Amino acid sequence: MNLQESDLYKEKLEKNTRNRRGVMLSIVLCAFLIAFLFIMIIVLKYQDSITEKLFINDTQVSIPEGFYKNLENGIYLDIKQISSLLGYTYTKGEYNKFNEDEDSCYLQNNFEVVSMAVNSSKFKKFIEVTGTPTIADIQVSMKNENGYNETFSLKKELKFIDGKIYASLEDVTEMLNVQIDWKEYRFKFYSLEYMITYAKNVVGKAGYKEMSGYYENLKTVLYGYTIVGNGSENKESLYGVISLSDGKEIISIKYDDIKFVQNVKEFYVTVANGTMGILSDDGSTVIAPSEYEDISLLDDEKQLYLVEKDSEYGVVNRTGKRIIHAENDEIGLDISKFDLVEIDNNSLLYNKCIPVKKDNKYGLYNIDGDLVAGIVYNDLGYHSTATSTTSGNEESVLLIPPSVGIKGIVLNLNDLYGIYDVTTERILIPCSCSKIYAITKSGETTYYIEIGGEQYKLEDYLKENNLANIDENGEPLTNKTERNTENSNTVTDASENTVTNTTNSTIKVPVE
Repeated sequence: MNLQESDLYKEKLEKNTRNRRGVMLSIVLCAFLIAFLFIMIIVLKYQDSITEKLFINDTQVSIPEGFYKNLENGIYLDIKQISSLLGYTYTKGEYNKFNEDEDSCYLQNNFEVVSMAVNSSKFKKFIEVTGTPTIADIQVSMKNENGYNETFSLKKELKFIDGKIYASLEDVTEMLNVQIDWKEYRFKFYSLEYMITYAKNVVGKAGYKEMSGYYENLKTVLYGYTIVGNGSENKESLYGVISLSDGKEIISIKYDDIKFVQNVKEFYVTVANGTMGILSDDGSTVIAPSEYEDISLLDDEKQLYLVEKDSEYGVVNRTGKRIIHAENDEIGLDISKFDLVEIDNNSLLYNKCIPVKKDNKYGLYNIDGDLVAGIVYNDLGYHSTATSTTSGNEESVLLIPPSVGIKGIVLNLNDLYGIYDVTTERILIPCSCSKIYAITKSGETTYYIEIGGEQYKLEDYLKENNLANIDENGEPLTNKTERNTENSNTVTDASENTVTNTTNSTIKVPVE
């Protein structure tokens, strides 16, 4: 090999070496770049995973400032913000109370109103339909008329923070008919319409012809089931309940009608002979459909039901035991004119007394079915004839509040008035008063009685006669029960439907 060939060989060898080094460097750089990109993807994914995101029906929305609070006893949501995201309008002040209180509000959509107050352990839902609404392409109708309401017990108390009302996740679910999947950094809310769309697919795949379009019944999807029918063009439907998880029947398809009651999670079923019964959400029988033409919930906490038979009314408990026989013309009162004391349930006054009307006379039962005030009274409550309740005018009174010293119910016997004491279950003041009324001045309400043409402050009258037995919070006063028993002026004989006045003397307290 000559010198020239040797130089060419060396040059070629060096070139190949440089090429190999270039290739290796490119490979290293590519590997480094891939590793860098991989690390960046991991970092970005991690960063994304720890970034809070809010989804409404699979659509991501921005998280409003102060949307939630992580408090000691759980997660709480700003009611105004979450209700707006779910299509509700927010109005401060309780529904139909016409106040501007910041610590109460009501939420409204096309179907219902949800009313709540921070100082209450309950919230209410009212059926209030606007227009001809649809959900998930279903034309929605109502089982109940406008104004029908259900009371729900709060699982956790509402919070009032920085001028905003917050409710727990558990309570928001029922308040706003929404399912919530709340995980760290991922907050997912599924509306009623979204869940109904899913339920329609399940119903179709399971082979059922229809899904109940009553608004009350559509809310069953919140709890994993739905009401279906097997009807066709040639026959009317029979109804039952299926599980949305597997399409299996929870309640057999054999009932003429079914209504779901959300606050107690029960199904009111009607059978061919027109009688009604109640089934629980697992299909077990609460009250068999064999006797009553209509059943409705009287009180969920006491588990009492209003029943109708041959156009007469009674009360049964959850086991079907008769508390009050179905022999009354009415149960409950028209409370529209009595607004001084908030009345949650016009059929269960002070959560203890059930007012009844029979043969145009009124009386009171307790929740055990004892007749505690015979059905001899012309009315319950004092109805003022004043055309206005502005300052200085007499106001109608049905209930005497604890602030006066008792929990009382006003009785009317031949246009003379007395007071039944709920705490001691006796008539505390016989029907000898010509008036029992209230006057509100400067925002303070004072209760009065009128006897023999003279007026007395009721609070003073009760104290001077040793009749007061509770403090303003409704707590018993020490040794009052014993003293009241010794000083009893009135004996009520419910079994004889008579009221006997055994008054010896009274201490009159002049109005200041």
